[in-house]
Formats: sequence, structure tokens, C-alpha cells
Amino acid sequence: MIPRRYRNWVLFWTPVTWLVLELLMYPKDFQMSDGLSALLKGFFSTRIASYPPWVLILGALIAAGLGVLGLARKSKARGFSLLLVAMGVVFAVWAFLAGGGASGWSGSQNVITYGWVLQTIVVLLGGAAAWFWAVGNPERAELTVWNTHQVWRLYRSNWQGMLGLGILVFFLLMALLAPFLIPHALLDPNAQIKDASGQLLGPYHAPTASYYNWSGTDQVGQSVLAQFIWSSRISLTVGLLAAFMSTVLGAGIGIAAGFYGGWQGEVWMRLTDAFLVIPWLPLAMVLAAAWGQNFFMIIIIIGITSWPGTARVVRSDVLRVRELQFIERARAIGSSNWHIMRKHALPNVMPLIFANLVLVVAIAILSETTLSFLGLGDPLNFSWGTMLHYAWVNGAAGLPAWWYLLPPGIAIVLVVLAFTFIGTAYDEVLDPKLRKREDSGTESRFAARGETPVVAMGGAGVGGGGGIFTPGQQTDDAMPDFNKPAGGSIGRPEGGGWVGGHIKDDEEGGEE
Repeated sequence: MIPRRYRNWVLFWTPVTWLVLELLMYPKDFQMSDGLSALLKGFFSTRIASYPPWVLILGALIAAGLGVLGLARKSKARGFSLLLVAMGVVFAVWAFLAGGGASGWSGSQNVITYGWVLQTIVVLLGGAAAWFWAVGNPERAELTVWNTHQVWRLYRSNWQGMLGLGILVFFLLMALLAPFLIPHALLDPNAQIKDASGQLLGPYHAPTASYYNWSGTDQVGQSVLAQFIWSSRISLTVGLLAAFMSTVLGAGIGIAAGFYGGWQGEVWMRLTDAFLVIPWLPLAMVLAAAWGQNFFMIIIIIGITSWPGTARVVRSDVLRVRELQFIERARAIGSSNWHIMRKHALPNVMPLIFANLVLVVAIAILSETTLSFLGLGDPLNFSWGTMLHYAWVNGAAGLPAWWYLLPPGIAIVLVVLAFTFIGTAYDEVLDPKLRKREDSGTESRFAARGETPVVAMGGAGVGGGGGIFTPGQQTDDAMPDFNKPAGGSIGRPEGGGWVGGHIKDDEEGGEE
């Protein structure tokens, strides 16, 4: 029996995921004047789920690989592993058909018109896999629910975090709903807008009450509002994907350097130091000029130039984690280094990695804005940085055409501020020392809605004093009252820490 709240999550997030994927690829030529029937037909358009075949192959390898690994290890959630394998098969078939099939396969062009059907099947399989994971791991599902509830309870008590989340949700909704807010056709170089009397609005026309002219026009008479709304998609996508790539790379290097130490750790850290001392902007400019000016390359450039900070932060925490008692006990029962890093080190530094990821998104958005402003962005697509570039080179600042400069500038500031607020709030949620500092003041940002503030009596990491909640690193007395221990216990490291995992031998000599 899976937890009720977890079941509700699956039933809620599965259709939400499907809707978000549909909106990301929704036809750009839709107009609200086309009516409700055209709006609904857009969700089943040939453009929906038109991903490049190589992306689908990558999805097939990841899903099938995880499923086969789970089956080989005889995981308790066998249904979960089987569904992952099935998802991998669907991805593989999808990639084969999308590339042209046996008649002439291509990895870069999608040729099928029914991608939305296969995407729906994949999303349903993903929801079913999440369901069967909880069926096979009821204790872990219960712990996940309780852990997430505690994080949210602390997070929503922080006004900065909630303000940042509200700003981010606003811009995300604007990006997703762009096809319904303003026609993409207004970005055509020959497109111009008219006022209420039918007169064409010329270059640098000031804002008026007309919806399409709320933000005025640019140097050729195009709608600045249309550019602003559609640019949010590129700026947020580049920021999120580049930050994810940077965090994965930095976290992997940081965990390896911190866990192994010795000459291996020195090699990884000297590589990190080399990237730290190289000036970022000249390197990014050279790579952008050499590899091409498109947003896919911009994502790669930002990802491979902004990981060193993450690597050093993660390494410092892994150095602490590897000295804890449960790591020593895992070594004593014969667990391999890979097993310990994957099962013990990574889960204990994951909250730090997530908090750092949120902050890196803000850096990635600023990096994309900088490159685009310097003319190294994608010339075929609009982003907020591209808008600032065109406004600057066409003399908008000297007129002054403030309506052309302010919207993208303010949006960049607000989004960066939102991610900074979210990252800072989440960091305070994760670190009991920061919560203790806040609670010791005259007014606590975590004193929420009449509740008694959570007093932190111990440091961050596994264990701590009585009644402490540290996300991902549970204390015994902070655990919910289960019918049986959630995932087992390996001793009480440093004052009563809870570490998931039953103690039983497996093929690697470690715990399952």
C-alpha cells in the first residue's frame, strides 16, 4: 500500500508533465481568434513531440539501462524496472520511426506526424513506473513524502523564498503560455502592428493602450511585447539546461575528488583550479565564435565553463561525509567505492547539490544574456539578451526608447533575483545552523503562521540533536511513526542519525 499523499502526487504530476511537454512544442501559428476547436487541435499537431531522433535514442539508453540494472540487481521494485525497460523500448521505436525508418534513417530530423501519441505513452509509463516504485519500496515512499512535507513546511515560512517562487512561476507560465498570449507571427521581420484606428505604428513608437503595443515598437516597428514574451522561452530554457549540465559535471568531479582524495583528488582539483583561473568571458567568446552561434552551443559553452564552483563546494561536503561512521561501516562489510559513493555519499550531498543548482541557474541566465548582448547569441531566435543587443546597437538608449530597454532588463533582474531568493531560502532550510541563527533573532523568518519555530540544536549533516529536521538526513526522533523502520538503520552515527538501507549482503558485498 503506497502513501495516500504519494498517490496523489502521481495522479497530479503525470497529467501536468504531459501538459507541460505539449505546451513546449505547441504550434506557434495558433491565434486565439481561431476558436476553441483550433486550440484543442493544437495539442495533437504534427509539431508536438518533434524531438530530434538522437535525443530519443539518449532517452532509450537511459531508461532501458536503469531498468536492466534494476532487474540485474534483483531490486524489490521489479515492476518499476520492467516499466523502465518498456519505456526504453518505446523510446527506441520512436527514434527509429522519427528518423525515417529503414528507408533512410537520420539522427537530426523528425519525420513522423504522430509523435504526440508516443509522447503520451512515455508519460503514462513514467507515471506507472513512479507508482510501482512506491509499491516495491513503501518505506522509502513514506519517507519521501514525509521528508518533502517537512521541507515545504520550512520553505514556505521564508518570505524571500516564497517571493522568489512567485516571481519564477509567473515567468514560467508566461513562457509556457506564449502561444496563447501573443502570435509568434509578430516576430516576422516584415510584421508590423496597427493602432485602434488601423494606422501602422512606425519605428520606436511609444506604448499605447493597444494590447500588442503595450511595450511600444522597436527600430523596425515590431511589437516589443511579442519579443519579450517569446524571448522568455529561450532565456529560461538556456539557463535551466546549462545550469543542469554544469551541476552534473561539477557534482561528479566534486564527489570523485572528495571521496578518493590522494593523487586522484589532486588531479581533479588542479583541473578545477585551471578552469577557475581562466577568464570566463574571453573563453566563452572564443568557444562561441569557434563552435557557432546557436543556443545549443551556448548551453554547452556555459555548462563546461561554469562547473568549477560546484565541484569545490561538493568536494568540501564529501570530505566531511566520508569520515562519518556509517561510511566506515559500509567499508567494513565490503562495499565497493562506487557503491558507497552512489548509495551513501551522493544522497547526503544531494540537498547541497540542489541548492547550488538553483543558484547556478541565475549565473547561467546572466551568462547567456552577456553573450547575446555581445552579439554571440543565436541570431535566428529572440532572447532577453538578444533584445538588449538589438536595442543597444540601434540606438534605443540614446533616443531614449526606454520601452525597448526596460522590459528585458527588468525581467533578467527579477528572474536572477528569484533564483537567488529560492536558493538562499532552500539553503537555510537544509542547514540547521542557519535556522538557528534566524531563530535566535528578534524575528524569525521561519516562525510561520503561528507555529512554533523549529529550533536547530545541532549542525548540518547526518545526526544532530533531538527534534531536528535535516532534509535527506533524518534523526531517529524526527522520524514519523511507521509500523516498521523505514528502510532499516545502520547504527546511530554522530548522535542518532538515520541512514536508509537494509543491512543484507548483495553481489557487491554492500547493503541493498
